[in-house]
Amino acid sequence: MSDNHYPVSDGVGRLSVLTQDALDDSSTGSNIETNFGFRKSRNLAVTFEDAHNESGTGVYQLKLLVVCGLVNMSCAISNTTVSFVLPSAKDFNLNSTTIGILNGAPFLGMVLGAYFWGMCGDIKGRRFVILWSMGLDTLFSVLSCLTQHVVLFFITRLGNGFAIIGAICLIYVYFGEFLTPDKRDAYLLFLEIFWVAGMIVGPGVAMVVIPSNIVLLSHSYFTFDAWRLFLLLTSIPSLISFILIYQYPESPRYLMLKGHMVQSREILEQIYFTNNKKTTELYSVESFTQSFSAIGFNTTSIGNSFSKNLKVRLIALKNKHKILFFEYSRNITVTCIIEFCLMASYITVLIWIPELFSRYYNYKLHNSNDTNICTASECLLKNNYKPKDEVVSSDAYFAALIVATSTVPFVILTGILIKYLNKKILLCASCGVPIIIALLITLTKNNFQAEIMCCIFEGFTTLMEPIIFCTMVELFPSNVRGVAFSMTVMIGRLGAVFGIIVFGTLIDEHCFMVFYILAILLLIAFLAMAFLPKLKVGGSH
Repeated sequence: MSDNHYPVSDGVGRLSVLTQDALDDSSTGSNIETNFGFRKSRNLAVTFEDAHNESGTGVYQLKLLVVCGLVNMSCAISNTTVSFVLPSAKDFNLNSTTIGILNGAPFLGMVLGAYFWGMCGDIKGRRFVILWSMGLDTLFSVLSCLTQHVVLFFITRLGNGFAIIGAICLIYVYFGEFLTPDKRDAYLLFLEIFWVAGMIVGPGVAMVVIPSNIVLLSHSYFTFDAWRLFLLLTSIPSLISFILIYQYPESPRYLMLKGHMVQSREILEQIYFTNNKKTTELYSVESFTQSFSAIGFNTTSIGNSFSKNLKVRLIALKNKHKILFFEYSRNITVTCIIEFCLMASYITVLIWIPELFSRYYNYKLHNSNDTNICTASECLLKNNYKPKDEVVSSDAYFAALIVATSTVPFVILTGILIKYLNKKILLCASCGVPIIIALLITLTKNNFQAEIMCCIFEGFTTLMEPIIFCTMVELFPSNVRGVAFSMTVMIGRLGAVFGIIVFGTLIDEHCFMVFYILAILLLIAFLAMAFLPKLKVGGSH
């Protein structure tokens, strides 16, 4: 879809999309320039895109990939940490409902933070948001491992969710703005793999630390045991990410959009020399033009206070919502429905896997016969074999590790197929297969079959969000795309909260019903895809 509908840029930070259009000013309307730039020794006008292309993609971006990848991995670890510690948090005296509420706390924080960090990303910068996001995540992770009361634990994990959604929203934008269009898809795909790596590291560390039952300090008023040590360890990647991202500058594209042309050029020159260490030629761009999209983007004034700039952004946000709901109402409704149903199923299974398999292995301590994971959970409670009275088996965390690892080949395969297949076909496949799998989980006879089904379920559902984000680049022009992304992600996290809490409410007595509900939610998403317009093949639009 062309971006020349309205000559205004996004009002909030864009989210993880694997297509170059989300960052390019490549459409007809956005090729207009507002300033003039030249090459050294040549009286030729140079656009920002020309200057960026000359700086190239190479060693500089590879180093930044590692740094941004660690940020993404830190977010993934923090995203699921709670689900690993709750089966062992005996001192909190939790039941299934409170476990569901605590598991939903980070996602509720994400709902609260999505729009806030999006606007901060436009007003204060992408790097600013990522630094604060990682810093706050480190702080709340440390506080959560020290808290001794369940209410305070809920508040600190709410803070974790509020913090990491800033980095989740903007790390792809920040990194993508350092990349030239011809290399952007491949590099962003590698960034996605770091997220999967984080999903693997979490259960891997939990499997080693939590079952050890280490008690570093025990007092009537304060206890620091194995699961709290695990929480403390999960703060380390965020702290390292904060230190590393601090070493890098703001993105050159953002600086250009804000009118800081000299600083933007200096960063591009630095990238050029890093990528071309053996060259004797100087960076030839003396100055470059400011993209037309900067007119709409730079509605805030450098001299204004943050509160005044925020007010301007809120007014702009209100206007963009009007455009979104009046002119793109069908598209935003469909994407929100799909995202809600996706996150209510994908995140719910991901979060509850440690608890489900913990119950299964506790059941096996009292029964030698194999059975369905739901049957095991219900039998465990009916016979008063309370999971909280047992040591959580490392096998439960290993099951979560296997499920997380299984998503890697699915992500890589999708990165290849998306260039050749219609995204609507990929969406239907990634949503249709899990519907069948959700029903088959209720028919499994042992933990091995359940793990295989969960691997397939998570492998396919994990693909839906990046594909739907790629699709949204086509569905919405740049002037409302940021708002559309923020709203869709916010609704998706609401879906996650809904799914996690409903699962916690039903798991004890109606575990089978949960998987039927998940199948129904995915069926709704599958049917909603019929209302998507015809989509193009590949990553270029």
